[in-house]
Amino acid sequence: MKLSPSSREVGHQPREQMNQLFFDSGPIISLVMSRLGWLLPLLKQQFNGNFYITPAVKHELVDRPITIHRFEFEALEVLKLISEGALTVYENVPWPLVKKLSALADNSFSINGKALEVVQEGELESVACALQENATLAIDERTLRMFIEDCLRMKDLLERRFQKKVLANKTNMLDFNKLVKGVKIIRSAELVAVAYQLGLLQSYVPKLSRGNDILVEAVLWSTKYNGCAITEHEIDEIKSSLLKS
Repeated sequence: MKLSPSSREVGHQPREQMNQLFFDSGPIISLVMSRLGWLLPLLKQQFNGNFYITPAVKHELVDRPITIHRFEFEALEVLKLISEGALTVYENVPWPLVKKLSALADNSFSINGKALEVVQEGELESVACALQENATLAIDERTLRMFIEDCLRMKDLLERRFQKKVLANKTNMLDFNKLVKGVKIIRSAELVAVAYQLGLLQSYVPKLSRGNDILVEAVLWSTKYNGCAITEHEIDEIKSSLLKS
């Protein structure tokens, strides 16, 4: 299955080695909004390990949205996943590492002399905890993923996003990357792909000539439309690999 190198490792590790997975808020939002949140306890069972969120991620997924009518039910869905044990709140956050990562990230890029906050608190907590536990990190957001995997392209990404000249502090940028470069990454789209491989989505295959094709395309595009940073080309690659296998 041709995925990104880090997620390819996740998809094919022996189950006993895949025992720690930290989620940023993005993949959980993507799965819940795609009506696929029910996959998490089944995937956790298959991976034979722990699915963690940090306190900041819990705040983003439950504590804040439960006070907003528009997002209240999604917050209850996540709370249910926590209460049933599919997700566990990880309390042993390595705060010195979080602060160090935050200082480097927040002082790596600036516009007109004003520092850009390019990584959020929940993301930094998740990265720090994944580093501490030598665990895999589930993130959908493009900025942090690029910061970890290809930091030298960050300046161009930010300039396209803000349509302004961005000044990069290369020392801070590379120091941040040096600390986080060992983190293995998987996105919600790739978690869905693993679920398909495991047969967890079989009941959704329509009784049509292109049934599997339609299902794979539908779930991958659903994750994209609900926040997963994945290109159309990557979707086509994953779909092709899944249907071949």
